[in-house]
Amino acid sequence: MTSAVAILNYNGLNLIKLFLKDNIKNTPNAKIYLIDNNSSDDSVKYVKTKFPDVKIIQLKKNFGYAGGYNESIKDINEDLIFFLNNDAVFLDNKSFLDIIEVFKKNKKISVAQPSIIDFNNKKKYEYAGASGGFIDFFGYPFCRGRIVENIENSDTYNTTREVFWASGCCFVVRNKVFRELNGFDSDFFSHMEEIDFCWRLKNKNDNDKIISVGKSTVYHVGAGTLNYNSSKKYYLNFRNSLFMLIKNVPSKYLVFVMISRIFFDFGISIILFLKFKPRLSISILKAYSYLLFNLFSVIKKRSKSKKIDNYHYCFSLLINYYLRNLKSFSSFK
Repeated sequence: MTSAVAILNYNGLNLIKLFLKDNIKNTPNAKIYLIDNNSSDDSVKYVKTKFPDVKIIQLKKNFGYAGGYNESIKDINEDLIFFLNNDAVFLDNKSFLDIIEVFKKNKKISVAQPSIIDFNNKKKYEYAGASGGFIDFFGYPFCRGRIVENIENSDTYNTTREVFWASGCCFVVRNKVFRELNGFDSDFFSHMEEIDFCWRLKNKNDNDKIISVGKSTVYHVGAGTLNYNSSKKYYLNFRNSLFMLIKNVPSKYLVFVMISRIFFDFGISIILFLKFKPRLSISILKAYSYLLFNLFSVIKKRSKSKKIDNYHYCFSLLINYYLRNLKSFSSFK
């Protein structure tokens, strides 16, 4: 089984200087690709000079996370692809090899991720993926190791288990599977595209497995490209979450889920405004405005294929966290 490590970059010279050497060292026998989203810094020049064996795929504009990987896939022929953020790093080669081994042993595994650890606090999981992702009935995502704002200790969940979605921070996928699903939805640009991909995969064939390899670790700076409290990040997260629901929720649930989401999201917007975070509050309203003006084009994305009923791990993340005071993944069931 051949493997590729595809690192997406946009003006990430400092991150490349910090992490690329270790990522090359700790991913033995892998072909390393730098996919550059039309950076204006010296990222490409630096890699060409310092790491001539790295294959560079230069894109003509910034296609975002989803489009960047979709555009580059025609140049990546290896069997297994590690889509790795430029602010993430393997600090040992065993973690990398352990993931390859699970794919070799089980042909039903289509997607995987390692545990995502906070680079700046290695005792904690990192927000963007922790030890594998799930969603509630209303499409709100959470992780084994991260419930809303509560981040658990990084040694809490070290087993390998099935999850509903794998983190885009280190998204490992069979090349064949990625192509069969036509990659990520490029309209997402960035955020939630990996959840949508995994959901579409399960809709296509519920027997395809998505796993978290708990003992395998990748360390992630977090918000290396876009700050977690960025209004743009809020906008993309809420907008793309709505896209994802319309595309994937079973018809019998869709109206109830969407009406409920409107209620919950506007409540979140009001709370943010009262907390003196008007830009974040407005970003949620902008997400709904975009959906309203593009509703028909989003609905067209909804496939006529079957939709799995058991997509959710729990009924409501928000009720569990704020009303039932359940702060850890293990407390949910």
